[in-house]
Amino acid sequence: MKGMPPAPLETEEDLQLVKEYILLPVLLNVLERDMKALGTVKLKMDVVYVRALRTAQDLITADLTLLRKKMRDRGIKVFEQQRTELGIEARYLCRGYQHRFSVLWSLVKAELNKYLSKYLNVDLRSGL
Repeated sequence: MKGMPPAPLETEEDLQLVKEYILLPVLLNVLERDMKALGTVKLKMDVVYVRALRTAQDLITADLTLLRKKMRDRGIKVFEQQRTELGIEARYLCRGYQHRFSVLWSLVKAELNKYLSKYLNVDLRSGL
């Protein structure tokens, strides 16, 4: 179309997809570790806790599948990820252009808390 500016190379939504693509597998690993830890302590309701975490894992896995499809449709491909002392770094292609994404561990933890509270339907805004 004439007169229309070209589409931006990378949108805020693209960046959000990359962030979730990097962080959701980390959350799955955290949940797996937490479920193993639950198995090592005597709790009265351990079955309920593990079931809640397993349900969250299933939801996250389903979301990751949708996320991969959205990324494919938008021409986004993460081709390198590494964990460093400071956080997680990734390199990815977005419609033919290379980009970098990095997130500090403190932000990873905050984001994982936010994601998990969403999957478990827990409101973190109210105090204990």
